[in-house]
Amino acid sequence: MALRSEGGIGDLLSRHGPKDVSKDLDAESIRTLSENGSVPVEAAVVVGDLRMSGLLLKEAVSASLFARYIVGFTEAVRSLSNEFDGWFDKFTGDGFITFWLRPHEESVVQALPEFCRSVIPASESLITNLKRNSRNFPVGVGLALGIDSGACELVRVGNSITILGSPIVGATRMVSGARPGRALVNVGMGSVFEEQRSRLESMGMRIDRSVVATKEYPEGQEAYEMDFHPATETT
Repeated sequence: MALRSEGGIGDLLSRHGPKDVSKDLDAESIRTLSENGSVPVEAAVVVGDLRMSGLLLKEAVSASLFARYIVGFTEAVRSLSNEFDGWFDKFTGDGFITFWLRPHEESVVQALPEFCRSVIPASESLITNLKRNSRNFPVGVGLALGIDSGACELVRVGNSITILGSPIVGATRMVSGARPGRALVNVGMGSVFEEQRSRLESMGMRIDRSVVATKEYPEGQEAYEMDFHPATETT
């Protein structure tokens, strides 16, 4: 399928989407996106948040070096998203948003945790560089991840493709309660990952049911915590 034939939408899809967009969007969906500016989709959304990023910028010896390190990390996230057939949405200033369409397909259930496991070491390299560029370095710096899934709209906004919907809110809620170096997953997608517990553990990941207090549910809501500990670690 020639993406460029769909009203010039091909360049945008190639910039934001996986290597083979046709696995996620058929010709009719691409045409709808091109002509109407949006198309309904199911998606799993990952929100990454670099804890203490504002304070780190304040403490940076060189603001230009700080910016260079952040840009390098963002490009690493974009590359990893592409490697694991995800969509890179945007850099948020202190993190990122990526997403996967058709979230309950086996390929996504396998790829999304692997993306998360791979992005944590990338963030640790970033933190090492930021530490070298800091006057003072606070406790608690690290990349936290939040994941949610559900109905969304894939939207064309000018020269960009983005995603809108309640899973963005849910993933943001999850990341607000996540610990640095770990992911907090809402129950829908978390229960799917839990079914893959043996495979995840064989790859050095662990998933456990958790309860987290959020703004909407201050007394707590159920979630799953993913820990990306090395496969050689013993408990």
